[in-house]
Amino acid sequence: MILNTSRFGDVEIEEDKIVSFPEGIPGFSDVKRYIILDHPNGPDVPFKCLHAVDDADLAFVITDPLLFNCDYNPDIDEQDLKELQITSPEDFGMIVIVTIPHDEPEKMTANLQGPILINLGTREAKQVFLVSDDCQIRYPLLQKEAVLR
Repeated sequence: MILNTSRFGDVEIEEDKIVSFPEGIPGFSDVKRYIILDHPNGPDVPFKCLHAVDDADLAFVITDPLLFNCDYNPDIDEQDLKELQITSPEDFGMIVIVTIPHDEPEKMTANLQGPILINLGTREAKQVFLVSDDCQIRYPLLQKEAVLR
């Protein structure tokens, strides 16, 4: 399948790699299907793109939170796990949305309080919201304490 994107042009994707958000992402509830695209510089770059399949202009920069915070171990609500049919840690992957200020990319942050869970078997996903104050909404990724693995 060819995905038309405003940022990367036409990209060929495999339909079985599409991630479905039954409820959408908060603020974008009408958009249900996304694909994770590697950074143009290759798969080893720690940032990827969560791109809407049905909206050429909608995309989010994402990353694996453990790459920047090895202590990140959020307490996920049991109901969220049930909704995604997740029964063990091996069933899901977790990503977070990154915000990169246009004129100050060194001040990029990750939303650790709203991780996205993806059931690796069904490819269904949901952004969950943690009630713990331990996780920051704007976790600085390029702080001195952050260590890129």
